Amino acid sequence: MEKKFKQLEKIIRNYMRKYKVPGLSINIFQEDQTIYSKGFGARDLEKFLPMTPQTLIGIGSITKSITAFGIMKLVQDEKLSLDDSVSQYLDFSPFTSHPDIQIKHLLSHSSGVPAADGGLVSLFYTFGDYKKVYPATTREDFIAHLGDPEDFVIFKPGVKFFYNNDMFTCLGFIIEKLSGISYAEFIQREILHPLEMKRAVFSKEDFEKDGDKITGYMPKKEENIMVPKKHPVPLYDYLNAPGGLYVSMEEMMHYAECLLHRGKYKEKQLLSSDSIDELWTPRISSPYGYGKDPKYCLGLVLEEDYYNYNFIHHGGGLGTSCANFGLIPEKKLGVSVGQNTCTGIISVITRTALSLLLDLDPLIHVEELKIEQIIDEIGGVYKSSHDLYELKIYLKGTILFADIEVDDGFMSLPLILNQFKDLSFIVCSTLPKAREHIKFIRDQSTNKVKFVVYDRYLYRKV
Repeated sequence: MEKKFKQLEKIIRNYMRKYKVPGLSINIFQEDQTIYSKGFGARDLEKFLPMTPQTLIGIGSITKSITAFGIMKLVQDEKLSLDDSVSQYLDFSPFTSHPDIQIKHLLSHSSGVPAADGGLVSLFYTFGDYKKVYPATTREDFIAHLGDPEDFVIFKPGVKFFYNNDMFTCLGFIIEKLSGISYAEFIQREILHPLEMKRAVFSKEDFEKDGDKITGYMPKKEENIMVPKKHPVPLYDYLNAPGGLYVSMEEMMHYAECLLHRGKYKEKQLLSSDSIDELWTPRISSPYGYGKDPKYCLGLVLEEDYYNYNFIHHGGGLGTSCANFGLIPEKKLGVSVGQNTCTGIISVITRTALSLLLDLDPLIHVEELKIEQIIDEIGGVYKSSHDLYELKIYLKGTILFADIEVDDGFMSLPLILNQFKDLSFIVCSTLPKAREHIKFIRDQSTNKVKFVVYDRYLYRKV
């Protein structure tokens, strides 16, 4: 196991260097205990404070699964049903005009209501983005903003996946209505306190007084390099239910234990086994996953083809932090990873950890690592015979480009990987044309990429 963790740590450090990640925290749970817990880098660069497994990190949309957990507690208490019309609890549009939208549709992003981002306006302002200014400060504003685009609700519930943060804010309203207390108080009382997640917070006041919390950083371009810049972290009421929880990766293992043990934490049964089944029942196909057909359940994504296992997961990002949470129930295995900036590929670390614990080589089975390895290998400048023409391969953002010079002139086109094994890529073009490929060729003696073939030309790496 020690060898696996050393390999994991090396991948984490390389990833942090490459993407300028200030700090990262990871915890791994298996069977009935945490088997790995470590912080890397800094939770605060200016003060040079280390990231620890106990550091509070904004987990963003992973909070949705905790909101779903809270709704299931109300279902168990017979205060509502997943099949209830939302209009029974919220008397405003689009629910009053679409009474076929049910609680389960809000929980699975299958309401048919496209995102209008009423709750994200506070996030925009926190990050200094005033291009999108609209009235959504009070609850009355928020409700009006949600109901105004009636003519955009064109799909029946259960038909179209629209990831919608505002629907989870509305679930928070329902929790408040049925419990008689605020969403944050309900989640603290019914879930976080029983799970001994003692430091998990929603409010700015509680966050600021904690002694081990992140300083948030946002990537900013300086002299063609993305660097982390210090920035206030977002904490607002409308973000709470869809993504407002700040918690340590260490305490996230209490949550993982509860889910993996079918709703039981230590001697406390917080949810029934049947309720866990409801949470993990696929409701609609989702684009958020890594296999052939990811399904969104209730606040969580399920993939049924993850190397012969079920993989239950969710990610979350708040600009100044992001996190990823993954479970493999058959192996009683859980991973939680967080960082104090948002690079968008933190799920790679989760899947790297899981692959190692499943005795799989992450450099083969984690697609992003495999692709990055190939891009590092093929990137650079190539020249044809007599140095007549040049071909350059490089990454721009997350897209691989080829600048190609031929007898007809110059073109810059994105590439899509066609085959790992033979290092072939499809050249993309909007205009109809022949299906063209670029193929890289290794030197037989060194096994390093030496040539690239495009059309009638052979280019050699310089």
